[in-house]
Amino acid sequence: MKCLFLLMVAAVFTAQGADWEFFSAPLSPDPAVGTAEGEAHVIRLSSRRSCGWWETTAAVEPGRGVRFTGRATIKLGKGESSAYNDVMMYVTWYDPEKGNRKGVSFYQRDFISYKDTLGADGVIVRTFDRTMPVPQKCNMIRIDLICKWHEMDVRFETVAAVSCDRPKPRVVRCVSGNPYEKGASFRAPGFEKTKPGWDDPDAVIASRLWQIESCLTNIFAHVERPDIILFSECFVNTGGSPCPEKTDEFVPGGPSFALASKYAKKHRTYIAMNVREKTQEGTHHNTTFIVDRAGQLVGCYRKVTLTSGEYMAGLLPDDDFKVFDLDFGRVSCLTCWDNWFSESAKFLRRKEVELILFPLAGCANDHVEISFPARAIDTGIPFLVSMRQRHLPNGVIDAKGNWVAQTFEDGGFAWADIDLDAQPQTFWLSVGPGLGDARSLYVDESRPELYEKQNYGLHR
Repeated sequence: MKCLFLLMVAAVFTAQGADWEFFSAPLSPDPAVGTAEGEAHVIRLSSRRSCGWWETTAAVEPGRGVRFTGRATIKLGKGESSAYNDVMMYVTWYDPEKGNRKGVSFYQRDFISYKDTLGADGVIVRTFDRTMPVPQKCNMIRIDLICKWHEMDVRFETVAAVSCDRPKPRVVRCVSGNPYEKGASFRAPGFEKTKPGWDDPDAVIASRLWQIESCLTNIFAHVERPDIILFSECFVNTGGSPCPEKTDEFVPGGPSFALASKYAKKHRTYIAMNVREKTQEGTHHNTTFIVDRAGQLVGCYRKVTLTSGEYMAGLLPDDDFKVFDLDFGRVSCLTCWDNWFSESAKFLRRKEVELILFPLAGCANDHVEISFPARAIDTGIPFLVSMRQRHLPNGVIDAKGNWVAQTFEDGGFAWADIDLDAQPQTFWLSVGPGLGDARSLYVDESRPELYEKQNYGLHR
């Protein structure tokens, strides 16, 4: 792809007639110092009471994309252990009708994503890289290279913004299956004469698997090429089972896995199901497994935050929130009670999760209407939701917290196409009179060093 060069922190950039300008925050008691050293721009902070930045402006092409890249070499002062998110590169996109004067409203402001590696002598090398579409009629941007709140020397180099094709959406087709929870006496066709209730646990499990299979048949008859399908929490083998030793399943090796594997392979889709798992070691767990398009196990997530009923029954929790890299993006899971703690979803955001699977048995209506959308808003991550109670919807919540698909139909489904590269924009946030990208801001302007210091003991 042929790209149009726009700017670079080098002699070529200066030859284009554009200049970098350095600023130290006027109210900070310890001024920041900025120096240009050849092709590099350096910021020195003498204490945690400093903030300084380099900035410049450049032209962009409306309707195109821009790839922003750069590198910052960070040498921390004595007693500092991490730069956290206090070395940043961000871009302000200006509205041509309002100009790029300070204080005027603008289209949006975006942080450039980065990765850290450890260099020689404890130096941190932060590499910035993000490609974004030019918003609306924007033809001018401002780039800021900013450092704050640490004693450190930071050297910015190879900063560039290159015009390129507008990035294409990265769409994943998400489906939530919706078989209703029925009593243990429900019998599928062919099992009508079996014993009622849990007197015949095999018949109960077979009937519930029949419900899931009927739902899958319905989905594949109406949804073209789904990417991932989710079913609710412990649909097959809970509901008051008095014999978990007979109804809990191996993963793989159990009937739920076999069913998911069969349909995932046949229709080339991912399927996620939640079961009560038993292991060869004799432990029991609330487990979500994911089967890939070839019918193979991707991995398992065992519920971290167990309810009192679960741990008093002897179920054991996982000790981490698992992340799965699928062929369309990075996926994780929060099971029922997990998602009542906002830090769970925020932790997954820090792991760069792009879609959260949310199987649960059920909940109160106010959680459906308020809490679930709030989790998506707080993180900028869409949720695929599957419950098993007839009074509650199943469906898809987008990264802005909107239910974009819902169903209440027994054996039905809800589906939506979600762009994992979409930028959920909200006016003002911390950026001023313009739109801010929540997915980035809620990470890049948080204070992780403070969270790590908190005492999570109970104080009454």
